[in-house]
Amino acid sequence: MSLKDALLKAGFKSTKAQNDREVTYKKDLKNSEKHQFSRNFCEVCQTTQPDVERFKHRNRLIDAQWICCNCADKNEIHDDYRVTAQSDFSKARKYRRQYGPTNKLDKNFKSGRGPQKNNQRRNNFNTSNDNQRNNTRRRNQNNKNRNFNK
Repeated sequence: MSLKDALLKAGFKSTKAQNDREVTYKKDLKNSEKHQFSRNFCEVCQTTQPDVERFKHRNRLIDAQWICCNCADKNEIHDDYRVTAQSDFSKARKYRRQYGPTNKLDKNFKSGRGPQKNNQRRNNFNTSNDNQRNNTRRRNQNNKNRNFNK
């Protein structure tokens, strides 16, 4: 038994107020509160917009990276330079661009790369098939070497 428990049993009370709080459970967020978890301030027009995304662009006239769709269209920043898909519009699949085509990004997409061309995208290969192909190539090469040495 600790000294604190012995003193409490004897009837002594602490002079400090107890800091015991009731357990609060997480509440479901209302629609008016959901916007607080995404970035919604446009650094170009200095306003709060529901379609703010991060662009890693090469436009030297603008220093900002968090740009709304309207400002990106006005300053002719291509959608290939868009890095995030975190805005309310992109989550609701309502994000549309006027300047150039709109890229379809996943909700959890996050990349630090600039624009990609079709030939630069990585191909998704099944590694088990690659290993099988490599093994058959090795066997064929070994068979050729055996036949040549005879």
